[in-house]
Order: sequence, then structure tokens, then C-alpha cells
Amino acid sequence: MLALRRRYPITVMINSGMAKKSATPPDAPAKRRGRPPKPGGRIPQVEVQRAYRARLAAAGKVVRIVDATVGTVPIPDFDPATDGVFEREMIAGMREKLRIALSERAYLKDEVGRLRERNAALEADLKTQERHHTNVLKDNVVLKRRLERLERAPAKRRGGSAAAGDDR
Repeated sequence: MLALRRRYPITVMINSGMAKKSATPPDAPAKRRGRPPKPGGRIPQVEVQRAYRARLAAAGKVVRIVDATVGTVPIPDFDPATDGVFEREMIAGMREKLRIALSERAYLKDEVGRLRERNAALEADLKTQERHHTNVLKDNVVLKRRLERLERAPAKRRGGSAAAGDDR
């Protein structure tokens, strides 16, 4: 069946819009309603759509326009047994890919939340460590100054007591 699709590519454009059926025969010129259009003015959407369909047909992209409101037109070389299975397999594959993508997205969302919590805890720990380090540096400076003062100052003796190392 795939070989037939390669030999006979068919593209169908389905027109399922709310198109009104005209009361005039198709070969009669279309009678416009309302005010006549201004030159260089807005082009009606119907004319834009007709031009689009004509460009598609000229490019060979649309073989046939099927109106879904009229009824079903059989598509040549369409076997519902094989084509339906092919489409079911394709849709099942797409469904599986979507399920995997959604589960990965949920996992990554949870992972981002966990990492944000860990980051906040590590930042708090870092601030504690910085505070501790600053306090140790201050204590070190204070102790160095005391040591310098003790080395510079001569030993004072008060009345013959042996309290030479007494630091008050």
C-alpha cells in the first residue's frame, strides 16, 4: 500500500466551512450585494480564499476540493484496513512520545524545585560560614594587637609582687 501512495500522491483539501449554496447557476456571473467596492480598497475574504485555492491548484498541491457537507467522496487507493492501521500506529507513537515528554517535564519541574530548595539552604550555610570567618578574623586581629601591646609594654611590678604577667 505504501508503494501505491508513492506512485499516486493525492492531496485533498476539505472544505467544511459554512458556505452558502447559491441560487444562481454556477456559470452565471456572481451578483455582488451592497455598495460597490472602492478602487484600491479592502478585498473581500471570499475573493482572497478563491485566489488562494487557485494558486494551490496551479501549483498542483490540491488535486480535488472535497466538500464535507455534501457527502463522502471515496478516495481512490484508500484501504481502511491498512491505512487505518498505519494511522493508528502513527498516532500511538505520537501519544507515547507526548507521554514521555510530559513525564520528563514533570520530573524536571520537581528537580528544579528540589535544586532551588538546596540552593537556598547552601546560600544560608554560606552566609553562616562567612559570618564565622569574619568573627575569627576579628578575633585574630584583636589577639595580635594584645600581643603587640604586651611585647611593647615593660613588665610592671607593683610593690614587689610576682604578678609580672598579670594583664588587666
